[in-house]
Amino acid sequence: MTMMTNKKKIIEMINRIYQQRRQNAEIAREKKIAQLSSKSKDFAILSEKITKAGLKLSQASLSQNQAEIEKYSKILDSLLQKRTKLLIDLGLGSNYLEPEYICQACQDTGFIVSENGIEACRCRTQLFIEILYEQSKLKDILKEHNFKNFNLEYYSKEVDPKEGISPYENMLNIIKEVKKFIKNFDKPSQKGLLFYGSTGLGKTFLAHCIAKEIIDKKKTVIFLDSITFFEVLKEKYSKMVRLYDEVDDEEYKSLEEVDLLIIDDLGNEGKNAEFCHGVFQSLLDKRYMTNKKMVITTNYNIDGLLKLYSDKTMGRLHEYFMFLHLFGEDIRVIKAKTQLERRAT
Repeated sequence: MTMMTNKKKIIEMINRIYQQRRQNAEIAREKKIAQLSSKSKDFAILSEKITKAGLKLSQASLSQNQAEIEKYSKILDSLLQKRTKLLIDLGLGSNYLEPEYICQACQDTGFIVSENGIEACRCRTQLFIEILYEQSKLKDILKEHNFKNFNLEYYSKEVDPKEGISPYENMLNIIKEVKKFIKNFDKPSQKGLLFYGSTGLGKTFLAHCIAKEIIDKKKTVIFLDSITFFEVLKEKYSKMVRLYDEVDDEEYKSLEEVDLLIIDDLGNEGKNAEFCHGVFQSLLDKRYMTNKKMVITTNYNIDGLLKLYSDKTMGRLHEYFMFLHLFGEDIRVIKAKTQLERRAT
């Protein structure tokens, strides 16, 4: 799933969604006012007075006439109080004409003002995650890559002398752990999963299977290759160094808040990403502390990972993840051999 290239379009779409939500809330409110005005003469008169007082206040504000501002502010406050009392008398409640926003926390602006400044609302980050998924190829991939199409026949039943178990039996054990992961997804005690082993053994396919099951549980999923993932971390690191925190930093926030974050092919990001390993550790900590699950795949074995990442990073991976080793023959090679044999017959 590409994030960097889609970011501008996604943010533009999000802004349009919030604009439409606010418009819808205001239209619904105006309809209520019109309906009440047709039923109650007193309410209609009050509404007209409120509109005129509001216009006068706006004119006074534009001309910066302080005396007029104070005058019409008091008039408007008095009229609004009378309208509130009338609403209560009509049995509608004092907040009947308050706009009905989808998100009351940010009032459908996407942002919340706090003591620390302006920050993105959780609903905005959620929108970013949902749109990102809709625009990704993951949706189509999962139509094929799921447990219904998982074929154990590609795993030999011959015992591997080095491992002391057959690839087939090993994969059965791994699937059991995967099923536990899916079943216990919301439990804090459930660790993340880290699949490691050579290429072509089904690590990414398994990650896709998990994604499908979690999405079916109405949870959110982000699936990123390690290069794209570390590009987001690099951008976050750059902002931290400059002591600059972008308000609409949806990309990194989505990595923190998505229900399931899947990183494919860890280690493929290369040495030029080493400087942001600290951000990687912080993200691992944040997701662990907030009970947000992760799945990681890598072609590196344990020794290979130790050469790429610091003891601190590896310590976190061992603490937060269950390491599951895949071994056997490259499935792509098996498929190629099968096709050749079919052609020969």
